[in-house]
Amino acid sequence: MVDMNTNEHVVILGAGPAGLATGHELSDSGVKVSVLDRNDFVGGLCNTNEYKGYKFDLGGHRWFSKNEDLNNWFRRLMGDEVVWVNRISRIYYDGGYYLYPISILNVIKNAGILTIMHAGITYLWSALQYSIFDKSINNMRDAYVAQFGGKLYDMFFRRYSEKVWGLPCEKLSSDWVSQRSAGLSIWTVIQESLMKTKSDNESLIEEFMYPRDGYVRIPQRMAEDIVTKGGPDSVVLGSTVTGIKYIGPNDFEIVYRKQDGEEYSIKATTVVSTIPLGLLPRIMEPACDQKVIDAAKGLSFRALITVNVILKKKRVSIDTWLYVQDEDILFGRLHEPKNWSPAMIPDQSTTSLVLECFCTKDDHIWNMTDEEVGQQCIEDLEKKLKFIDSSEVIDFSCVRTLQAYPVYDLEYAGKIALINDFLGQFEGLHIVGRGGTHRYNNADHSIEMGLLLGRKILGYDVDHMDVNTEPEYQEIKRSNDSKRDAYKLEGEREK
Repeated sequence: MVDMNTNEHVVILGAGPAGLATGHELSDSGVKVSVLDRNDFVGGLCNTNEYKGYKFDLGGHRWFSKNEDLNNWFRRLMGDEVVWVNRISRIYYDGGYYLYPISILNVIKNAGILTIMHAGITYLWSALQYSIFDKSINNMRDAYVAQFGGKLYDMFFRRYSEKVWGLPCEKLSSDWVSQRSAGLSIWTVIQESLMKTKSDNESLIEEFMYPRDGYVRIPQRMAEDIVTKGGPDSVVLGSTVTGIKYIGPNDFEIVYRKQDGEEYSIKATTVVSTIPLGLLPRIMEPACDQKVIDAAKGLSFRALITVNVILKKKRVSIDTWLYVQDEDILFGRLHEPKNWSPAMIPDQSTTSLVLECFCTKDDHIWNMTDEEVGQQCIEDLEKKLKFIDSSEVIDFSCVRTLQAYPVYDLEYAGKIALINDFLGQFEGLHIVGRGGTHRYNNADHSIEMGLLLGRKILGYDVDHMDVNTEPEYQEIKRSNDSKRDAYKLEGEREK
């Protein structure tokens, strides 16, 4: 372990996966840590809501990573709470069901050879444009068409993407595609489906690890360890940060307000922020100038309403996820918690569903009442998907979440660069996590970022911002993949 000043006090803003992972790594090395969060629970977007004994994740989160050292860290953290889940994901498109990730054989079976021929022609045309004639990739549509051609883009990417983001793909950055599906193309799909070239590859999509009692158990376990090391005041909930005063290098004062309205302050030598990047510069002192404020206000998020339905039915489907393309169905994705872990259901003669409705604060979906959202989703399940009969519905509840998905519009990268230039002047201030970096991380990415940031603060030569920047498709692990870093057993850490 790297020797640190005994006066070191790291204050972490946000008890989501990234912030807690940073705190977990630091507290494990004896550093004083204080985690502040405005919610009265830990986990942030990795929360699991309980309703009438049924457990509902805030959207389906699975644990998968190419980094086997990180997987070992996860297993040590969770112990006997880990269950393995076989993944079956499908896309609902115009009344048909297609495997996801895309399988050419499955598309032929469901859509027919003419569709595949059409897809092949449009891909050859796009290859001619983007490869031979070097047409520039300017937006999300261009990126998908360059990888898959116009037909498969329209079938499997356009509708769902526009449902998630609330914007036409032409108005969204291609960065999201390169981040989420880099290295995946129609050729890799053909190789996987037809040529069976899997000898050196291990697919991360066929099964995954999951906490038996819901995804919130990961942040809860990290918080439990932090409290064990640092005492009950090391994780302070119900605390909204209102200001960060920079006194000098590695010298900060954080001002926060408790739920009783009282204001408090805490001193820190290092600040780790998972606060949304669009908010952070606006609560810093000294204050930023107007152009930074404008850039910060220009970063936007999509919100989420999850409708949690309890059903008098043993099972609805075999899927771990179903992606719903059709615009006339209110929700964009659903999952059945029972298919992930039987412990999510108190009565095995029943089941439940989580339906994800993507929206933006104050748009027409957000402004619907919970009753309206729930009833519309149930009607779509019954009449359009034909999954249930409305008489099978025992009950439902709705959970509303702001700042769920950072939007990659065409100007976002310039805004982030301007904000990061401003934040870079504060020595001892670090950003991490999905909202904190305005980067669409999976939960394992955010945890890996947090662990690496903890090691960086400890003095190791690592860069937490390298996480989730691989130039290859995230869900294929090759035998020759390099390891980013090691998370070793206690007593085996590098000296």
